[in-house]
Amino acid sequence: MVRYGSFELVVDTLAQALARQSYIAGESFTAADVYVGSQIGYGLQFKTLPDRAEFVQYFDRIKNRPARVRATAMDDAPVKPAQ
Repeated sequence: MVRYGSFELVVDTLAQALARQSYIAGESFTAADVYVGSQIGYGLQFKTLPDRAEFVQYFDRIKNRPARVRATAMDDAPVKPAQ
């Protein structure tokens, strides 16, 4: 089995990447941000990630993108019971 380090090392590496650039793969929003942003948003919401400034600022940049707002609205909509 190969070791990947620790949770703290992963968190530090992710925070360092976000401190250097606006998005996970550089200065443009990409599909990687859809995935990573969802994980960071979830981690911040449920406190499985620390409230580090890099994560909060990154999620603030992506949370109001139109497609995310639409997807969140569909997820949050009440489910209609089957007739």
